Amino acid sequence: MGSLGGPVVLLLLCTALQWLQGIYPDAFLYDRAALASGQYWRLLTGQLVHTNAAHLMLNAAAVVALWFVFGRIALLGERHPVAAYLGLAAGLSLLISAGLWLWFPEMEYYYGLSGVLHGLFCFGALSDLYQRRWSGALLLLGCFAKVAWELTAGPSAATAELIEAEVAVSSHLLGSLFGTLLGGLLWFSKSRPARAE
Repeated sequence: MGSLGGPVVLLLLCTALQWLQGIYPDAFLYDRAALASGQYWRLLTGQLVHTNAAHLMLNAAAVVALWFVFGRIALLGERHPVAAYLGLAAGLSLLISAGLWLWFPEMEYYYGLSGVLHGLFCFGALSDLYQRRWSGALLLLGCFAKVAWELTAGPSAATAELIEAEVAVSSHLLGSLFGTLLGGLLWFSKSRPARAE
């Protein structure tokens, strides 16, 4: 997120897959039965396709907002390559899909980037903490409080109407957990003193 290139490429990928989805309907979403038959690309693409244009635009706005909030994070380096941002997004995508498969067997279908966005947000909040910006702790707590609220009170009905699908709170939970875990592991590895030879 230090360079705008990563978010731009991510949005271009999402837009291209959305266009392809119009030609090949249901070829890219997370589909449990299709995954069971060996269509493993859906572990990644299911996080990148959206139910409709409004869903895509909503998540695109969130990608841009995250870049403005966490545009110069320390954990990936202030001038990290585009590949680092895309690698983080891809890693989160695969982890969330694996989590849906293992822990949420009732989830038959899933579309959307929102789980990955929660992961990027938590990763960015931990990056703020790594840079001793203590507001990162408040951001991290706020994200988990939002997810806890969605789990207990239910997701926004207005959002569900806009995206023409049920909001998958389980992906928000998994994204938040995995983003925090990856950020914590990277923080720990960077904080360890170098061993003398």
